[in-house]
Amino acid sequence: MCKKKSDFPAVKTSESATSADAHTRAPAVVQRVPEPRIPKSKIRRLGRFRSAPLPRSADPAMASASPPAPRRSARARRLPPRLADSAIQASTSARPRTARARRPLPQPADGAMASTSSAPRRSSRVRRLPPRLADSAIEASTSARPRAARARRPLPQPASTSARRRAARGPAAQPVFLPDEIWEYIFLRLDAAVDLVRASAACSSFRRIVSEPQFLRRFRSLRSPGILGLITSSGYRRFFPAGPPHRTAPEARALGQAADFVFSFVPNPFSWHFRHARDGRVLLSRLISMEIRLEDFVVCDPLYRRYVMIPRIPDDLIAASTQYTMSRHLLPVLAPAGENDEEGSFRVICTVLFEDKVMAFVFSSCNQTWRGITSTISLPDGVIEYMTYYAHGCLYWIVGLTLNSLMLDISEMKFSIIDLPPHSFDSTSGIVECAIVETADGRLGCLTIVDGTADLYCKNWQSNCVGGQEWLHDKRISLPKDSGITYNWEVEGTAGHYLALVGESSRNSEHIVLDIKTFLVENLCISSNGAIFGFPYARFPPPLELPSI
Repeated sequence: MCKKKSDFPAVKTSESATSADAHTRAPAVVQRVPEPRIPKSKIRRLGRFRSAPLPRSADPAMASASPPAPRRSARARRLPPRLADSAIQASTSARPRTARARRPLPQPADGAMASTSSAPRRSSRVRRLPPRLADSAIEASTSARPRAARARRPLPQPASTSARRRAARGPAAQPVFLPDEIWEYIFLRLDAAVDLVRASAACSSFRRIVSEPQFLRRFRSLRSPGILGLITSSGYRRFFPAGPPHRTAPEARALGQAADFVFSFVPNPFSWHFRHARDGRVLLSRLISMEIRLEDFVVCDPLYRRYVMIPRIPDDLIAASTQYTMSRHLLPVLAPAGENDEEGSFRVICTVLFEDKVMAFVFSSCNQTWRGITSTISLPDGVIEYMTYYAHGCLYWIVGLTLNSLMLDISEMKFSIIDLPPHSFDSTSGIVECAIVETADGRLGCLTIVDGTADLYCKNWQSNCVGGQEWLHDKRISLPKDSGITYNWEVEGTAGHYLALVGESSRNSEHIVLDIKTFLVENLCISSNGAIFGFPYARFPPPLELPSI
């Protein structure tokens, strides 16, 4: 039997109340709870509660304080009763936290709520955030508001330091172009040849000025190339590069890797012996006759691996020398070119001693010929040393056990005998190291080394040292000393205004370089495998010195 709707008042009242609560509280959590798929039959059954009137609260204050519920979009889906109840409980528990986070809205007067219009309709596409995310978003926006407001304020920008300087200087100055003569004067005042090489790499105009032959000739006349290492003069030929902290250590290491100091590019390289070195060239010789003690010569450039075979001395010059009784064959040397010779030319001078005469054979690379020079000076009794010194355009040989030196003026090709300082010879031991040098002020110097101390004696230079003043003591230089180690210092050779010395001890051999102009002592290298006696090798960097052969 069918029953009417009026027979279910209790059910209608309870369901309508539950539906009313769901209608009023569900909008805050519709998007937060996932909605299950509801059959159409249940939707039709729940649709009858839409027309039921919603009961007002009994409390008039609550009725006036609670805002009217916003109209629900037609597309919004309703939840089933069970899910709606759980959603209402979750939203009710989260309301106090949300209410604390939100700012209180201005409330109208009593009775005005009833007359106010309903809340504006919310677009169906706008999505609401869950309560927890909404709280964090509100807190973040609230804390960021003052910071954003402060960032938007335009701050006064002070003028930069460079702008103030430009304003004080006025308009920018135009670049000044100096003539080549001024740049040449500046480049000539550079201290080291490496600095000139760096300057030439700056631009094409600097490279053009530096590469001029006249400028290079002037620069080389005012500077001496630094000593890059030592070439062993006896036994197996080897090059010992300068090591740190010497200032030429990087160049010496590069030279040792690029150059060939075994001279493998020369025919029969192991038949030649080292004799002398100057301006990057090396003089080698080999014996051709034991009777007259003459030799073949070859001049080499180990960096570019080039050599020049020197022709043998003509027979007529040899015949002129054989009529004398030969006493000694001096060490042949490489001499610089003359004033009227071409750039890059050289000379080879070989001096031969007789009982009452001195004879020299001179070869010039300009005309490729030999010539002989004979002098009738009387030589003092003594042993002439092999070491050759060059100063003021003259070659010097020390006569051992005496206070004399043999001098050859290569510009006039004349021999003479000069006196040495009294302290250059020790009457008790007779062992004093002595070297002829050219000082910075243009005087002739004699450096003596005794007991680890070098004394420099000087005198004014005159032609052939005839009528010059007496030797005067000028400087005392202390050589390196180690506690408990005694060094026996010897002269290895000279290169420009540099003097190479070797100190032999029971532990090792220490090689040093003494600058005659500044009296600066620098460590060159240390050889720990026995005593090594070498000759200093010096040359300019390749951009400043083209192949010399």
